Amino acid sequence: MDKDNGRQAVRPEDLRKAAPLSFWPDPALERLAAVSTLGWYEAGAMLARASEPATEMWIVVEGCLEAVTITADGVRYLADLMAPPQVVGLVPVIDDRGVLFDTVVRVRSKLIRVPAEAMRAELFGDPRLLAGMLQLICFRARMEHDRSVINVVDSHSARVAKAITYLGRRADLLEGANTPLPMPVTYEDISEFLGLSRSAVVRVVRDLIAAGAVKKQYRGLIIADPAALMRFVEAVSPIHRNARDYLSLLPRG
Repeated sequence: MDKDNGRQAVRPEDLRKAAPLSFWPDPALERLAAVSTLGWYEAGAMLARASEPATEMWIVVEGCLEAVTITADGVRYLADLMAPPQVVGLVPVIDDRGVLFDTVVRVRSKLIRVPAEAMRAELFGDPRLLAGMLQLICFRARMEHDRSVINVVDSHSARVAKAITYLGRRADLLEGANTPLPMPVTYEDISEFLGLSRSAVVRVVRDLIAAGAVKKQYRGLIIADPAALMRFVEAVSPIHRNARDYLSLLPRG
């Protein structure tokens, strides 16, 4: 699984780049960095399986991870893509229950492994850290609520546009900056994220391409005009404030 035989040292500033650790005091980050590891993982590596005990949180330094669910009949659903410096595994690390999704390395990636027991020891030993983490998790919960509305009230066009916006999110997306996405989003990603057929996704993407909102790139799609894409996102109703805050501030975790 690991490209390198050894492990590289982790610095406190490496950990601070991830939103769940951005507000931690230096002494706590120094202790956590001392027991964390940095290394390369090859595409296809399984980092954690759904429902198994959580033993670590992963921070993406380079590359991309997938959070996926495979049903009993083999249908694959994509829960999220995590690009630098996003994290996966925060909730099960905190509540010490089963992992929520299979966590798979999408492309060769450099990752920080943060031991769950060390994180819990720091959190439960400092009420300020717990309070900060509670605020972050509440913010995430509001965003997940908004995401659930996608499949209830939005048209196919708005759903596909929102999926591209979410999976291709970057901190300056709503400001219209023309910067590359962390990872191209594929037709299959959108289909698995929304539970729509590939043909339905293709029809909508054609309209998005014709409007100049997205364009094809090798192995996927990229956002070409954020403002044009947002017109599709908001076709049914204005994007919720929670979503705007999430896409603007990008609280990874």
